[in-house]
Amino acid sequence: MAPYFLHLLLLSLASIMLIRSTADTTTDSSSNTTHLHFYLHDTVSGSNPTAIQVTTGPTKLKGTGAYGFGSMFMIDDPLTEDPNLTSNAVGRAQGFYAYSGLSGTELMLSANIVLTGGDYNGSTITVFGRDNFADSVRELPVIGGSGKFRMARGYMLIKTHTVNTATADAVLNVDLYVSNGDSGVIDESVPSSGAAAPTGGVTSKTTGVSSSSSNLLCPNYVAILVVSCFLAKHLIFSI
Repeated sequence: MAPYFLHLLLLSLASIMLIRSTADTTTDSSSNTTHLHFYLHDTVSGSNPTAIQVTTGPTKLKGTGAYGFGSMFMIDDPLTEDPNLTSNAVGRAQGFYAYSGLSGTELMLSANIVLTGGDYNGSTITVFGRDNFADSVRELPVIGGSGKFRMARGYMLIKTHTVNTATADAVLNVDLYVSNGDSGVIDESVPSSGAAAPTGGVTSKTTGVSSSSSNLLCPNYVAILVVSCFLAKHLIFSI
């Protein structure tokens, strides 16, 4: 009978270890979501444009003037608190957009939102996605960041505030919703990009959102039950 008691002992120890492992990974975490609001000024005309055409697509697209499918613009657009370009500057949008749809209204946008004011000075948020400017509201994903927004995730909502149909200059109303990493916690031992400036600049609001991972751990309990039943059946029929 000794081998059977040994099997039961090993089964009990294995079950305890699995349950403890599951308990150790069941944690409640907090995710801090930051809301940033600003205006983006995209200027392609005049003597000091902030958007420069670097390629011209061979196929002219309907409603785009001289722009063709594949036309690309590099941008270094200013970001301000208000629609007025002379209002308080909060950063730059640096990257590019290209006409990526045959409809003539679809852009592929890739940009680093470089913040230059307040506690976020020197931090960046990277966005990449589809911008169909025919839509009243466009959503682009946040794919990363640096500084205060290291390991950022979230989304950006764009609305056209004004557009000059003759020059294609536009002012965009932007809302960014960003959270950091898995728990909203930044490792302060790793230096952030840039240096903090006096509080001010970009309008922001941070909220705490609670989440729990306990529901994701149910398969561990199922595994324990299955293994226990299998070994118990094996021991019973072996006696």
